Amino acid sequence: MGHSIWVFIHLMLLVYWLGADLGVLLLARAAKRPELSFAERAFALRMAVVIDLVPRLCFAVMFPVGLHVADSGGYVLVPPAAFLVAWTVSAGWIALLFAIGRHEGTPRGEFLSRLNLALQAVLLLVIGALGSTAVLGLGPLPGGWFGLKILLFALIFALGIGIDFAFRPIGPAFARLATEGSRPEIEQDIGRAVDGAVRYVLALYALLIIIAFLGVTKIV
Repeated sequence: MGHSIWVFIHLMLLVYWLGADLGVLLLARAAKRPELSFAERAFALRMAVVIDLVPRLCFAVMFPVGLHVADSGGYVLVPPAAFLVAWTVSAGWIALLFAIGRHEGTPRGEFLSRLNLALQAVLLLVIGALGSTAVLGLGPLPGGWFGLKILLFALIFALGIGIDFAFRPIGPAFARLATEGSRPEIEQDIGRAVDGAVRYVLALYALLIIIAFLGVTKIV
């Protein structure tokens, strides 16, 4: 029963992650449409930022929940200390995400955003190392589909960093749009930011689907 509950939570996180990300994608694409009024585009962008918190929260708790799935399913024996570390990092990350939202548009918010990127880079290296050693048959985790799943999960951090960097120029571009109106160079900056982020998001969708497929079929 315990394993089934953790699997259910794991699947629901995936559903809300993909569903919310799709909403963010559609709203971001609407924000770059020059035929809409500035108010409509600004509202679409604001809603995209608000909804984007949902997949980020799902991402933050996915790994510790995944540890419970692996442990309760008998795939790997997870020590209590690993659960403690995973949930502590997850709770700290969630607190950081909410703090970024509260201080958005301020110097403190910019500092917290950089801290968020640094945290993702560290987790990319740590989880990537765990996945790589598992795939090679080394380290504490089993290889095969499980090790590959961990390694691919680590790549999500790289895509998340890419999304943040690609989307970053849209803030200054919209500030210019509000004061100067629609100009070709401003629209180009907005379109470049949205299209760049969308490419990373589509790669993220593909990666999540592959990870889910491995977790269900266990064919590797």
